[in-house]
Amino acid sequence: MIIALSFVFASEVFADEWYVAPIKGGPSIRVDVSHRGLCANVPILPRDFKIEVIAPEHVAYTLRAQPTLYWRVNKKVKGTIAITIEEMKRGSLPSKPLLEVLAVMEVKPGRHRFSLACLGVRLKRNVDYIWTVALVCDREKRALDLGQSGGIRYVRKSKGVSYRDLKGLAQKGIWYDVFHRATDEQRNSLLKEVGL
Repeated sequence: MIIALSFVFASEVFADEWYVAPIKGGPSIRVDVSHRGLCANVPILPRDFKIEVIAPEHVAYTLRAQPTLYWRVNKKVKGTIAITIEEMKRGSLPSKPLLEVLAVMEVKPGRHRFSLACLGVRLKRNVDYIWTVALVCDREKRALDLGQSGGIRYVRKSKGVSYRDLKGLAQKGIWYDVFHRATDEQRNSLLKEVGL
């Protein structure tokens, strides 16, 4: 009986929107960086192939300098996957990427992740970054990559919010940590809330 009531209560809690964007009215960051043309380095590119970063359209927060980031593909593909993270600089030339990894791999449909801790990368606090996952179509012409970008900012935890309180964290715009620690049911609710 207690377990059944707990399940009903959890379902009711997640039926309400509980993720709140930390910055209202900002520009969309989760944008396709793709160019739908020839993809010479990928001999068999599936029709309607898509890479998505699992992030809101705006810059979302993390409480960790080395969070885990999630992305997904809709169809199996074999090719060079590029993962980059760079500071968002307004009105100036792009800086050297904080991270740029290129790996030849076969990627199956579904969700994938990478940990900045495993890659030895640390975000600076209160700096906006853009992170991108892409299929490289031509190493000499990176503008042809097929992929998507998301935004992230490493912030301090607000007073009075516990690390165990996922809903409280989500209300403060802490997307990345909440998604990483959420159950599959909670993740599905979060994805719906941000249009994924």
